[in-house]
Amino acid sequence: MNYRNITTDRQFRDTTSYGKSEFLALLSDYESTYIELNGCTYEDYIKENVMESPKLPTLGDALFFILFQMKNDLVFGSLGAVFGMSGASASNNFKQFTKLLEATLEKKSNA
Repeated sequence: MNYRNITTDRQFRDTTSYGKSEFLALLSDYESTYIELNGCTYEDYIKENVMESPKLPTLGDALFFILFQMKNDLVFGSLGAVFGMSGASASNNFKQFTKLLEATLEKKSNA
């Protein structure tokens, strides 16, 4: 599933609980937190360290993935099928990128 193909604010809310503008604002903070924690952009990390194309090639994809799961509460096998990965990968990606979201939201609440 590619969030860039969602055409209406209603569809964004139905899939993530966020409107598109809210999602994009959160994404900006999410990317900033990633850079603060890792010293580079996610895309640069992928270019330098990952040999195979990842299923979540951008932080926008990762954020949409975790918000989609939080909204829809699928079993990881089903989530993986929706996003073109195994259930184990869906579980691992969810855990990894949720930690980044938690750090982002904590940083925002302390600002």
